[in-house]
Amino acid sequence: MFGFGKKIEIKKLDINEGYRRYVKNPDKYVIICADEVKDFDNLHIAGAECLPLRIMDHFEDYYPEEDCIYCVYAINPAISERAYKKIYKKGYEVYDMGGFMDFHEQEEGLNASKRSLRRKK
Repeated sequence: MFGFGKKIEIKKLDINEGYRRYVKNPDKYVIICADEVKDFDNLHIAGAECLPLRIMDHFEDYYPEEDCIYCVYAINPAISERAYKKIYKKGYEVYDMGGFMDFHEQEEGLNASKRSLRRKK
């Protein structure tokens, strides 16, 4: 009546576990950061790719492989969840890994070494 769609059940995956799955099987898993490129360039999960939420509606243009498992995250967990929903609606297998602040594995980017030093204190 009001145009509300069926509620999507979010498939969650711990961000560190998602990274470990990617490391074990990089041909099967793809880690996608839904943040803007400038944020991605500063700090991201090692091996992750960037596809900002604002262009996620064109996901299939960038990722035509339907046999991969996509794991999405962002600095803000709400952004990650929105990205998850967009990918899920296109029929892909996807997991929401939530927010980046819980990540404790290998990082890349301009600020990667600074963050690692803060953690060691």
